[in-house]
Amino acid sequence: MEASSMKNQPGPDLSLLARQWGATAVPFRQMAWLSTPHSQRAGALLDQAAALRSVVLLDGPNGVGKSALVGRWVHQLEPRLYRPLRLTHASLSGSGVLHALTAQLGKPASGIRAKNLARIEAALGELGAIVPVIVLDEAQHYSVSSLDEVRLLLGINLAEPSAFALILIGDEYLLSSLRLRHQRALFSRISGHCRLPAWSREEVREYLRASLAAVGIEREAIEPAATALLTSASGGLARSLCLLARSAWISAARAGATTVSAAHVQEAIEAVPGAAGLSMPPSRCETEP
Repeated sequence: MEASSMKNQPGPDLSLLARQWGATAVPFRQMAWLSTPHSQRAGALLDQAAALRSVVLLDGPNGVGKSALVGRWVHQLEPRLYRPLRLTHASLSGSGVLHALTAQLGKPASGIRAKNLARIEAALGELGAIVPVIVLDEAQHYSVSSLDEVRLLLGINLAEPSAFALILIGDEYLLSSLRLRHQRALFSRISGHCRLPAWSREEVREYLRASLAAVGIEREAIEPAATALLTSASGGLARSLCLLARSAWISAARAGATTVSAAHVQEAIEAVPGAAGLSMPPSRCETEP
């Protein structure tokens, strides 16, 4: 009975483990973020799109940090100059997209397409000099009709320049699909494209160091072999790296270890289903003249 009750006792609280490690909080708790030359170029392209009311495409493999990058950028927009409108439900139909945009613009949404169009046009007019910035996340999953509704809105009331800036976020196959005939009208409007690559070994090491420093850990707390294993197991993908590093830290802290070893990372690999490293395509950032 005593052994059974001991087995059922909860493990140490994570905040307690963090304090035992000398950390101010649980490390790797939030989505991985690291400023890199590629993310900086992507940010410059997003700034350009907002300023010029143009269309840009940000793509890359799942988990590389596209949505996190755009989310940080959106939060930094000056509200007196820009009005972000984020659509994250890629299952929306064409009429659903209009309904969602109408509501986000502060107008009562209707089940009638013509009414939503009129209310969107009125809302855009009321914004005056404020630039709407529409962000379509997981754009590869939007139907042809949904993307076409957004594309048609770009020229609402024969607006010149476009009525809003449009940011498309998708996987590495999105650009190819937009080249197809039924999406050529939208494809022809893309003024810039940036592909985010997986992090390099050096960038992985910098992320691990910076994440630990953010919670007050300045010492070398991850063994070189563990760092190498984290790099290969995550494939340099920000999301996978964050999940693996956090799981490995928990394993180390619960075992009373003061550093993360390769054995702790191996435990994390067994615990995190999507840990297999992948070969990533080359990066590319382009802007049309």
